[in-house]
Amino acid sequence: MNPRMLVDSDFKNVTMGEQTWRYTDSGEGRPVILFHGFPDTPQSYETIAHALNEAGYRTILPYLRGYHRDTLVPGRPYDALTLAEDVVGLLDALELESAVLVGHDWGATLVWGAAALAPERVDAIVPIAIAHPKTLKPKNALETLGLFVMARHFIYFQLPWAEAGTRRRDFAYVEQLYRRWAPAWTGPERDDALARAKRSFSDPGVLAGAIDYYRAMSAKLDRRLLAPIRCPGLMVAGGKDFGGHLGPYQKSKALLQGGAELVVMPEAGHWPHREDEALFTSSLIRFLGSLPGKASSDP
Repeated sequence: MNPRMLVDSDFKNVTMGEQTWRYTDSGEGRPVILFHGFPDTPQSYETIAHALNEAGYRTILPYLRGYHRDTLVPGRPYDALTLAEDVVGLLDALELESAVLVGHDWGATLVWGAAALAPERVDAIVPIAIAHPKTLKPKNALETLGLFVMARHFIYFQLPWAEAGTRRRDFAYVEQLYRRWAPAWTGPERDDALARAKRSFSDPGVLAGAIDYYRAMSAKLDRRLLAPIRCPGLMVAGGKDFGGHLGPYQKSKALLQGGAELVVMPEAGHWPHREDEALFTSSLIRFLGSLPGKASSDP
């Protein structure tokens, strides 16, 4: 049976210090936290979370900080180290000793960072569509071109008028990104994801927060985020994403000391977990079943 569509009332808040997280929490068993990316919302994981619940896992779907009005904290930056600290803060707020972390796009950046920053709190990671940040420098002209074509929005969001430009014509730029990053993804699920992103960004504070992720980017990673990643990982990539160059994922395998696996959806773009959701879900459940240690969130 398919789950009903998540609505705002299905989400709840938890606050620790100045930070509030907004999330859904369902199922029982080992906790799996699924972080969305840009431009997206946590509802995109709904059917995946439902399948994980049926397989015996607890799922937590949070809004990235800045993607919901309740999560905004004036003055708190969006650099990679602070984003990794957000993950640890959520674990603390939910009183979780550890969890499996799944993340797409910016969510993948969060889980890479958290695994380096607090290895004792991370059972495993599942980065989607983003390899380890230290592997993302292109090694030749072809990779440079592919990266520029897919990632020129990084330059766009540095511009002072990026927020106004993104709002123009009912967020036409966001729709353009969906077409550019996943041209073969069509259908109601894709259209619903796009519509949710537009509704989220209609709040000026949320749009500013989402863009500030890009404005806070730095070519130099904090050394704490370069620490060894001790846990196992399942990396997920679209075969058509970033020009089809999988080299960074192959390099990332060596950085996962707990073992690494790469699953590629050959025809998918930047949303491989949505474009081939059946393969992603079955791969994730198999990977979770292979993990050692406790399979419950009970203390």
